[in-house]
Amino acid sequence: RVRGGPRARSEMAPADDAKAHLAAAEKALKTSWVGLKFSPDHLTASMEFSQAATKFRAANLLEDAVQAWVRAAETKEHLRDMFGAGRAYESAGAIRDGQGSDSQKVAVEYWRKATSCFRMVGKAEIAAKLILKIAEASEKRGDVEGAKAAYEEAIEVFQDDEKDYNLGDVYKQYISFLVRAGRLEDAQKALDGNVQLLVKQKHFTFAHKELLSKVVLFLSVPDLVRAEQALSPAVEVEGWYQSRESQCGSELVAAFQENDAEAAERVLKEQTFTFLNVEVARVAKKLRVPTFGAPR
Repeated sequence: RVRGGPRARSEMAPADDAKAHLAAAEKALKTSWVGLKFSPDHLTASMEFSQAATKFRAANLLEDAVQAWVRAAETKEHLRDMFGAGRAYESAGAIRDGQGSDSQKVAVEYWRKATSCFRMVGKAEIAAKLILKIAEASEKRGDVEGAKAAYEEAIEVFQDDEKDYNLGDVYKQYISFLVRAGRLEDAQKALDGNVQLLVKQKHFTFAHKELLSKVVLFLSVPDLVRAEQALSPAVEVEGWYQSRESQCGSELVAAFQENDAEAAERVLKEQTFTFLNVEVARVAKKLRVPTFGAPR
């Protein structure tokens, strides 16, 4: 193999450049009585670390890129540039996330640091979007509690920032996750929160769908008492009792109460159920009237 050709030099250039930027960053942090430099130059260091991270990434030296981004974040924190620190931690997490499932836990830790930085400077929307990535990564790892906590934090961020227009999408994702995870009691609470939001926004037809979703989830347990109670919501929802969702819910509960499998199957064929949250609609498809004492 011929060494030192144009292609080889081209491939080595980003790595060499990265090391040069890294050395410059370390030099900027050093003090020198001889050179009359009495305090570290964190500004120069932060820029050099960022450049090093970018070049390491280009050279596919991913671990070095992660560490350079972390050093950049730390120097930016020292400068009280919390937004810049957040972006650097976010970049470190993105590289870790792309290295496989074993690295996702580390990625989440960097993203948590990033969201903390963003929230400190009032960047609630950026923080919440990153928190949703944490929720998604946690679910992929099978960390149900971690994902649940992340979704709740995202809801809290938008509520504190009074960003109601973003809350609806977060609730949809949260409810879907809870149903997938079999956390139906938590899903009921999330549905209650979304109903209140939708009523506040005067999106009553969407609130009707969430109320029917509550009925479906209670019947899947099955809990006929609470399913019937869900037909009379504690919060006043305009047009609920005249809605098709209310009618379908009442007919379905009645079919379960009367142990009428045919009636339940007939109601569940209504198109109304297909317009529910995707995960709830899947639960509705599997609903069957319990046949107690039936021969096996």
